[in-house]
Amino acid sequence: MNAQPPIPVRAGFTLIEVLAALGLCVLLATTVAAAVAFAARAERMAERNGEAALLLPALYAAQRLRPDDLPAAPRGWRVDSSTDILKISDDLLQEWHLFALAADRDEIRPFSFRILDDVP
Repeated sequence: MNAQPPIPVRAGFTLIEVLAALGLCVLLATTVAAAVAFAARAERMAERNGEAALLLPALYAAQRLRPDDLPAAPRGWRVDSSTDILKISDDLLQEWHLFALAADRDEIRPFSFRILDDVP
């Protein structure tokens, strides 16, 4: 009959439980922020690749039409060009046009391409 009185049960959380819950919230917020940043970066890269894909035919057509200067590059792009004349044989010359296309920001890697001018 030596019954001890029951320990009163307190409502609420302990400090360790609160800190663990806050830690999980921080981990979840960091994961969500990283996923959103990755998706935004992927969307920007896809947009820049689309712009480059549209710029290539324009440069090719402009080279075929032989304008005095290159077509205007879209905002955020640099287009550099040069022309090389190669001697294939004694009486045959070929003209190569080299275009270097680069984004102002380094979202995609710069690339270059050559167009052979087949008109003598």
